[in-house]
Amino acid sequence: MTSTNDRAPDPRPARTRAAIFAAARDLTSADGEVTVNALAKQAGVSRAAFYSHFSGLDALMGAMLEQMFEKAWERGAKYGSEGTGLKERICFGFGMLVAYVERHHAFLRGALEWKFAHRTFMVMIEMMTELHAIALDRLGDDLPAGIEIRSMGRAIAGGAVAQCCQWLVDTEEEARSGGAPDATELLRSILRNAPAWYTGLEPGAEFGVVELLENCRQIKADEEA
Repeated sequence: MTSTNDRAPDPRPARTRAAIFAAARDLTSADGEVTVNALAKQAGVSRAAFYSHFSGLDALMGAMLEQMFEKAWERGAKYGSEGTGLKERICFGFGMLVAYVERHHAFLRGALEWKFAHRTFMVMIEMMTELHAIALDRLGDDLPAGIEIRSMGRAIAGGAVAQCCQWLVDTEEEARSGGAPDATELLRSILRNAPAWYTGLEPGAEFGVVELLENCRQIKADEEA
C-alpha cells in the first residue's frame, strides 16, 4: 500500500501559479489593466484561487521577480561550473539581467504602471543585493579596503535597476511603433558604470558586450521555449 509520503506532489498549485504569471505578462504586455479580477479571468481561475497563492499584486510581482532571480542564479552557477572566473560570472549575471529586460520589455514597461507599493521595488533591490553581496564576498583580496559588502551590493543593484528602468522609458516609443528595442547599449552602460575592480573590465577598454548579450539572449530563449 502506497503511503501518503510516497505520493507525487499535487501539480495543480504549480499550474495555477504558472497561469497567473502568464496572465500578468499577457495583460501587461497588451496594455491591459492589471487587477486581481482581470488576472483571475485571464488565467482561468477564481479570485479565491488567486488569493490562495498571492495576497495581492505586490506579492505576485515579488514572486515573479524571485523566480527570475532564482533562474539567473541557477544559470550563473552552471556557467561557473564550466570553468569561468568569478569576474566573468559577474559580467554574465549582468548580461542575463539585460537579456531578461530586453526579452520582456513590454511586460516590464507595463509593470511600471502597476498599482503596487514602493516596497515591491525595494524587495527587488534586496534580491539583487543578496546576489551581489555573495559575489563581493568571494572577491577576497580584490575587494578594496573599507568596502561594506551589503551597502556596495545595494549600490550596484540600485544602479543597474535604475539604468534598466530608464532604458524601458527611452525605448517606449520605438516599442509602441512595433520595433524590437536592442539592449546592447544598456548592457554596455551597466558594465561601464560598475566598478572595474568588480567586473574586471578596465575603464574605456573594449570588451565583447555584443557576444555576451547574444549568448545570454540565446539562453533566455532556450529556457522559455
